[in-house]
Amino acid sequence: MIQIVQRYRPNARGRDFVVSDIHGCFDKLREALDDVEFIAESDRLFSVGDLIDRGPRSTETLDWLARPWFHPCIGNHEDMALKSRHDNNVLSGWVSMNGGQWWLALDAGTREKYLAAFRQLPVVMEIETRYGRVGIVHADIPEQLSWQAFLDALEAGDAAAREIAVWSRRRADGLVTGPVEGIDQVVCGHTIMSDRRIYRSANVWFIDTGAFLPVTEDGHLSLLTLDSLFDDSAPTAASADDLFRKW
Repeated sequence: MIQIVQRYRPNARGRDFVVSDIHGCFDKLREALDDVEFIAESDRLFSVGDLIDRGPRSTETLDWLARPWFHPCIGNHEDMALKSRHDNNVLSGWVSMNGGQWWLALDAGTREKYLAAFRQLPVVMEIETRYGRVGIVHADIPEQLSWQAFLDALEAGDAAAREIAVWSRRRADGLVTGPVEGIDQVVCGHTIMSDRRIYRSANVWFIDTGAFLPVTEDGHLSLLTLDSLFDDSAPTAASADDLFRKW
């Protein structure tokens, strides 16, 4: 059964990390995990989604999804892949404008394996830590809903709530500034900030730093521990370079 909301108990054995939108840049992810001395037997890695497209190694996605310590939610690029099966307009737009060219080289059987894996991805994850609860969702949270009301709407099959979770940029664009009530911290990807730095609005963090972008545009992958979200010295905007490393 597909779990729209995936909940995780505290990690009593190791560390919990969250990584920004990977977009096929699994070489950068491997480097990041090596640098932080990630321990597969005890640590966990959460992802804000968008595993595929634009970067060079989208075809490694299935291998990563098979790793028991890797826990992503669905991103809009995985959503496009799912929708493309029944909508040629989605397929055309995905391939021509959103980095889906790699998909055309796959045979039908391999495509089905990817689609089956993407269908299993939750829309939202909630992780308990020693400092509080962290929610992870790809894009956004409806502005009028508390965290629990948001989860309830998703689990009830609310299509509008799911669309916001996977596609909205209102909060990242500054159109919503208040906190999400009923959760300590929320982590999102989806929207690359103009200065390529992690950005926090109230208790919502936006961590997509453009992993697929060239070095000349300061594109990089960001990896941070969930515990660091509770650091009182964490920035409320712009620069997070003093707290979070990039690859």
